[in-house]
Amino acid sequence: MKWLLWLWLGLLGLAPGVHADEVTWLGSDYPPMAMSQGEYANQGYINALYGFLQTALPQHRFHEEILPWARVMHMAQSGGPYCLISAFRTPERSQFLRFSEPYGHLLPIGVVIRAQDQARFAPYINAEGLIRLAQVVEDASINLGVAGDRSYGPRIDEVLRAPLQHGAANIKKIYQGESTKSLFDMLGYKRIDYVFSYPSEVVYYAQGDRELLFYAIEGNSQLLEGRLSCTKGPVTDRVFADINALVPSRASTAVFQAAYERWLPRYLLEPYRQQLQRLAQP
Repeated sequence: MKWLLWLWLGLLGLAPGVHADEVTWLGSDYPPMAMSQGEYANQGYINALYGFLQTALPQHRFHEEILPWARVMHMAQSGGPYCLISAFRTPERSQFLRFSEPYGHLLPIGVVIRAQDQARFAPYINAEGLIRLAQVVEDASINLGVAGDRSYGPRIDEVLRAPLQHGAANIKKIYQGESTKSLFDMLGYKRIDYVFSYPSEVVYYAQGDRELLFYAIEGNSQLLEGRLSCTKGPVTDRVFADINALVPSRASTAVFQAAYERWLPRYLLEPYRQQLQRLAQP
């Protein structure tokens, strides 16, 4: 593997031991994407990508800060020598962050249910196996749990907007620091019937005898682009240029994908890989 590293350095025109910049990578703990403590510390797919960047870009001094996500966004917006791995590109964020080419692709947020409840949700699954979210939300006998201060993306937020405005009794909102864990606990205890989640979270939170199923949402099943980002300005010019030169390599994609697939439900691996193949077609 050492020859691969020397090849990357040669392609980038870099010399080991020459430190150009000191950069702080901002992130948050979002199991199993990124984990700084506990049983699976540093075993998330973002952790794997960060480790790869440290090895592949030795000319930069990297320092990592794990903070609440709201604090991460505030610091990035304020400027400074900051880069991020886990921020999805949006028009708002693009005003203060510059984004690299994609390092990989992720499955989007979907619906998670208890495996024993498949029959209850069967009427809302289309021929492609995607769940019709708007119809499920309209079913007053099926209860949804959501984090009160979280956006789930434009498509899901739009479906929820009117029911939330009218105080729909079948949508339970919680306001807690670890809202994802709390919602999965509520699902396990049958206090709610479904939650929104990334598929990797299903594997992480399906503990003990808790059997869960993930459904992609009709109209919300396209892969998401994972991109690195840095604040705008001369302080991050060189590190961003080196990142952008490195990201298109097969090595960065391979590191990310291997770590990401570790946390996917087995039944989603083949559909995920098929979507990747379709993206690669001209």
